[in-house]
Amino acid sequence: MHAAHAQGSPQQASPAAPTAPQSPGALTQPSLPSSAAPPSGTTPTPSAPNTTVPSTTAPATAAPASAARPRRTARARHAPRAPRTGPTTPSPITDHFALSGIFLYGRVSTDGQFNSGKGVAGTPFSAEHTLGLADRTSQARVELIFRLEQRSRLRMDFLDLRRTAEARLDQPLQFGDELFAAHQALQSEVDWRQTDFTYTYSFLRTDRFELGAGAGVHLLQAEATAQVPNTPQREVYSAAGPFATLALDGTVRLARYWALSARGQYLKVTVDSTTGMLALYHADLQYRWRPNLAAGVGYEYERVEVDLLHSDPSGYVRLDVNGPELFARLSF
Repeated sequence: MHAAHAQGSPQQASPAAPTAPQSPGALTQPSLPSSAAPPSGTTPTPSAPNTTVPSTTAPATAAPASAARPRRTARARHAPRAPRTGPTTPSPITDHFALSGIFLYGRVSTDGQFNSGKGVAGTPFSAEHTLGLADRTSQARVELIFRLEQRSRLRMDFLDLRRTAEARLDQPLQFGDELFAAHQALQSEVDWRQTDFTYTYSFLRTDRFELGAGAGVHLLQAEATAQVPNTPQREVYSAAGPFATLALDGTVRLARYWALSARGQYLKVTVDSTTGMLALYHADLQYRWRPNLAAGVGYEYERVEVDLLHSDPSGYVRLDVNGPELFARLSF
C-alpha cells in the first residue's frame, strides 16, 4: 500500500525546452553579471535564440583630436617663396630690350687749333666760319638698351658725324705743319665718330619711378683734313682713344601711356699733358601707343673738349652738338 502510494504522489517534472543551435558566425549575447541572476525559488525564463546577423562593415572609430589638424611637414616649412614681381605696367621701367631709331636735327659748333711740330703755333679756327662747314646737321642715330636681371641696364649709342665743305680763306691759316695762304680755295672735311657704352644700376625701381647710377666708356675718333685742290698741299690731323664718364639715369611714368626720361654723364680729367672733358645730357617724353611700340620727342646736348699740350701735333678741339630729336622705340 505504501509503495503504491509512493509511486503516484511525486510530481512529474516538465521536460526542458530544447535550445536551438547557434550558427557558427552569430554573435553570442554576453552573460548577465551575478547581481542580475534571478532570485532563488523562481524558475528562469528560457531566453530566445540569438539571431543577430553579423555585420560586414568595420565599426567606425572616432578620429583622435590631433588628426583633425593638418601638420606642417618639414618640406612645407621650408618651401621656396614665390619670386618677387617687379613693375608690370608697360613703360621704359619694364623694358628688357629696347631699340630706338633717332632723328636729330641739331646745331654743331667746332673750334680747334693745330700747332706745328716745329713749335709754330697754329691758327685758332672755327670749322663753321673759317672752313665753311655747315652748322646744322640732320643726323640718324641708333640706340640699344639691354636690361640685365631686374636693376642693371646697359645702353649703347652710336654717332657718326661727317661734314665736308669748300671755302675761300679770309686770312692765312696755320693748320699743323701746313700754312695755307689767304684767298686760297680750301677743301676741308671733319669727321667725328663715337660709340658709347653706359652701365647703370637702379637703386630705386617701382612701377612709376626708376633711378640709377653708373659709368660709361666712350670710344672717340676724330679726323680733320684740309687741302688745296689740285696741289700737293694737304694736312691731316687725327686722334682716337677711350674716355670715361660718371652717369645718372632716371625715368618717371607720368600716366599709363606717358613716360619722361632724363640722363646725364660728365667727367673732366687731366692725364700728363692731356686734358679731356665729355658732357652728355638727354631728356625725352614718349607715348606708348602699343605695349611694345612707342614714339616721342627729346633734346640732346653733347660737349667734347680735348687739349693736347705736348703731343705732335699739339693743339685742342672742342665740339658741341645739341638740338631736338624725334624717335621711334621698339621694346620687349
